[in-house]
Amino acid sequence: MLFAGHGAVLASPPADTQVEVLMPSTVSKPFGMSIQNKRLGRLLHMLPPLRESLRPCGTRAEISLQAGSRSLVLLLVVGGASLLLAAETALVGVTSSFETPSQGRVILALEPDDAAAQHWLGCVYEDTDPAQSVVHLRRATEINPYGRLYWSDLASACQSIDDTQCVDQTRRRLLTLCPMVPLYHLYAARSSLKASRLDESAAEFRRLLQLDPTYAPSAWFSLRPVLEPDRIFQQVLADSPSSEIKVGYVEFLSTQGEDAAAYRIWKRVAANSRIFPFSLAQPYLDHLIGLGRIDEAADVWHDLRRLGIVEASGKEKEGNLVFNGDFEQSPLNAGFDWRSGPSIYLGVDFSATGAYHGARCLRVDFTVKRNEEYEPVYQIVPVLPNRSYKLEAYVRSEEITSNTGPCLRVRDARQPGFPDAVSETTIKTTPWHPVRLYFSTGAETRSVRVSLWRPRGRVYPTEISGSFWLDAVSLQCMDCPGGKSALESQL
Repeated sequence: MLFAGHGAVLASPPADTQVEVLMPSTVSKPFGMSIQNKRLGRLLHMLPPLRESLRPCGTRAEISLQAGSRSLVLLLVVGGASLLLAAETALVGVTSSFETPSQGRVILALEPDDAAAQHWLGCVYEDTDPAQSVVHLRRATEINPYGRLYWSDLASACQSIDDTQCVDQTRRRLLTLCPMVPLYHLYAARSSLKASRLDESAAEFRRLLQLDPTYAPSAWFSLRPVLEPDRIFQQVLADSPSSEIKVGYVEFLSTQGEDAAAYRIWKRVAANSRIFPFSLAQPYLDHLIGLGRIDEAADVWHDLRRLGIVEASGKEKEGNLVFNGDFEQSPLNAGFDWRSGPSIYLGVDFSATGAYHGARCLRVDFTVKRNEEYEPVYQIVPVLPNRSYKLEAYVRSEEITSNTGPCLRVRDARQPGFPDAVSETTIKTTPWHPVRLYFSTGAETRSVRVSLWRPRGRVYPTEISGSFWLDAVSLQCMDCPGGKSALESQL
């Protein structure tokens, strides 16, 4: 019969033969640790009855057997080996998971050069005795200088006692061991920042963002209190090929209320940028429009068109200030393109067939009979103050039931700088026909809101249903210098 255990091979021999016991030299240990032979030696000293018959390191122990005692001896040998392994496993568990400093000191008395035990004891001391924690964590790094967990925990412990020199040393060691780990560059950048080594900190943040751009907000919030926006851009971002992170920095500045700096950085980004998705610039552009900084917003829009990020259909009437007035492309729902309003009880289709001009037009279906005010689509258009404008479009309708049908409306986008201008309404069933209106801007007007609008009906029948089509929308300045408005003069 053959019995195989943990590194021990035992066989039942004939009478008057010898039993050969092979003891393991090492046993696997949790957390990648190994048990040294000297531990087994200590454990054997703790077991006098077996010390003479069992010796570690794969040595042979010869035991004379009589036929009647073979089973008993076999059981004793197996039991002894199992006891050794159990004791050693228990010691390993204690080494790896003791909970009090006193337990840790006992373990270290047996194994002063165990890096894992030194590290764990340092962690145990973390809350009760930070200075002692540093002592043991530093000792763990001396025993095993390649364990990044040891160095990371030592850095945290040194920081807790404000030992900046220790923190710097451990951060540098971590960067040497793991130069591609972004978090360690963040730690190094903040350490340098705390020590007022601004250039060194900016260099670490630059490397951090090269490895992982998602740390960008942390970089901006850390650097902005001590460095000017232009210096941050120059030292951290100027050489970056990533337009995404540069535009993100512009948005960060604008959300922090630093609009002048944001616009200044934007011009640098737009002058040397590759094409990037419109969605990156949209928050900044809409932020400017929402603040009423229309001139800057119009300039950003012009840059986006110049870069090919925003493309017009190319079929607009010359001098037309309305973007995508023929609906030949899907609206961006942002910037100076068409936007959708609430669409309850409405069906809005920006790519309807049967257009007046081109291949597409806008169709609005009033799907449920209700007497509601609707503004299904609108567009913000930059204009000049104290000027006269003409808005024109082509429309048609089918079975519009209310006497108050859809019409065009123009109003000041920011404040009531001039009375709302409203075109004639369209009701019943009509073929394609033009509608137009004229208006003059106020002294403070910088942009207007051009929309398709249906007011609440006040004369029977008030409820509206049916379908309406809109195409070839154009807005022109009648008395602007050179016949151009604010946005057109930049395009």
